[in-house]
Amino acid sequence: MRLTDVVARYGFEPCGLARIKNARLYARMNVDGITELLCVQKDGDLMHVDRLPLILAPGISLPVGNQLKMTLPKPKLEDYLNKTLASASSS
Repeated sequence: MRLTDVVARYGFEPCGLARIKNARLYARMNVDGITELLCVQKDGDLMHVDRLPLILAPGISLPVGNQLKMTLPKPKLEDYLNKTLASASSS
């Protein structure tokens, strides 16, 4: 399944906030007003996944909570995203 389809299940949409080499950037707005950025970057056979909750306002981006980082083999990416994004969307 395509990466965009996997993350769309959990409310993430492509985000044009930044361009990162070999990466896709996604964002979702949570009901509490927090914006989560999700970056998935390919590095050879590995995938780097970073998720950061932010408060975004004109001229301000304030990190809140904990940034999650993971590096894993490409074949494990979809399972990892399904597990971690499902648990994050239910909390």
